[in-house]
Amino acid sequence: MQKISFMDKLSFSDKPVITLMCETSHSKEIRICMGEGSSMKEHTAPGAITIMLIGGKLLLESQGEERVLEEGEMVCFDPGIPHSLQAMEACIIRLTLAKHDSVERVRNVIVPFGFSQA
Repeated sequence: MQKISFMDKLSFSDKPVITLMCETSHSKEIRICMGEGSSMKEHTAPGAITIMLIGGKLLLESQGEERVLEEGEMVCFDPGIPHSLQAMEACIIRLTLAKHDSVERVRNVIVPFGFSQA
């Protein structure tokens, strides 16, 4: 048994900071720290994912719909569903990925600070 805290050693930058917190036989748990105004461009995941907002306020867009997530709220996506994220405040996010998905794929959807997603 391993005890993990998503609140230890938080790191915020001008772009999302992605940290693999743990890996099980079926999933990967990732922490994403997003500074206010930072974003992750529209992308899809090859497996089902869950996004849980631990702290802050997050604008989530998917298939023409916008949702604002607040602390403690969570959304789930089936494989292949396009979505993007924009931090309205500094955010701490718990992302659960399928075991076969990669942390590098998540890092590749970061939008450099000051650039639009268009």
